[in-house]
Amino acid sequence: MNTLNYNNSEIRFGALSDSGFNDLISTGRFKNAKKIIFTDEHIYDLWIEHFILENDSLREAEIIQVPAGESSKSIEICLQLWETLSAYEIGRSDLIINIGGGMITDLGGFVASTYKRGIPFINVPTSLLAQVDASVGGKTGVDLGPFKNQIGVFADADFVFIDTNFLTTLPEEEIKSGYAEMLKHGLIAYKSYWEDLTRINPVSQSNKLLDRIKTSVAIKRDIVVEDHKEEGKRKILNFGHTIGHAVEGFFISQNKAIPHGFAVAAGLLTESYISMQKKFITPNDFDQIKNGLNELFELPLVKEADFPAILNLMLNDKKNTTSGINFTLLKGIGNGSYNHIVPIEEIIPALQLLVK
Repeated sequence: MNTLNYNNSEIRFGALSDSGFNDLISTGRFKNAKKIIFTDEHIYDLWIEHFILENDSLREAEIIQVPAGESSKSIEICLQLWETLSAYEIGRSDLIINIGGGMITDLGGFVASTYKRGIPFINVPTSLLAQVDASVGGKTGVDLGPFKNQIGVFADADFVFIDTNFLTTLPEEEIKSGYAEMLKHGLIAYKSYWEDLTRINPVSQSNKLLDRIKTSVAIKRDIVVEDHKEEGKRKILNFGHTIGHAVEGFFISQNKAIPHGFAVAAGLLTESYISMQKKFITPNDFDQIKNGLNELFELPLVKEADFPAILNLMLNDKKNTTSGINFTLLKGIGNGSYNHIVPIEEIIPALQLLVK
């Protein structure tokens, strides 16, 4: 079994049946805990029966499912979940098991960490995006209307189990969505990793993903250990997300939600362009990034008339300071650099790359 430790969390890689999960909840630390399985309707249909049959001690667990999709990441859903936990008389020594994509791990972690000032939780991420991003870092939270992750706390899962068998039921766009975050890790941390990722197709070569998932998790773990509360270096993980979150929020506001990773890919392209315009990266670097992204993604396209709404979402980004819109940019492929205030007149040319 392969493991990585992070603060008080343990991240285990490999088939769930070989990871010690059943022992942990049946004879180990959580033997006597009441167990709540928190999931969404899609994962419930695909995996929950198998999950419970594989783990005898979960047969008495209560299952709570919410509608799939980003719209469930809301305070209204949190209120329903807190009330349900109270109705089940869940206490501080009981256990929540979040099994699902990033929406479930974000929402379930937030609910667990705020209910009775915090109860233990385990994350079993089932999407590539959740495995490489939500699996480490301790960020939990919900959206506030179109504003992504505006309400939340830092809280680490006690354990995270990363099993690539869950990826076998993902549609192609969800594999690509997670791969965008992996590409980001290469762009901000290791050029060789970026180049390695651009040499394979994550959809047709999904059997080659496990070691690369470990690399992405290790990159993020090392950054987060150095700066848990995002006061410094952790901000480099925001590369692609200032414009990316705004684009994603815009489509949510239009009731045309797009996969998170496709919005991030749009952010990687446009924020790389800003990096080039500031002469932080060369035109050759930018072309390499653009070509790598275009190989994998059909980027979300907007109209110039949409720019004011997208810029307004950026102006309300939680990463901003009183000085203006705060970006992480690149100073070379593999070298993220944070705390760059970019004026709107420099953002608009980058958004032009997304115009229909």
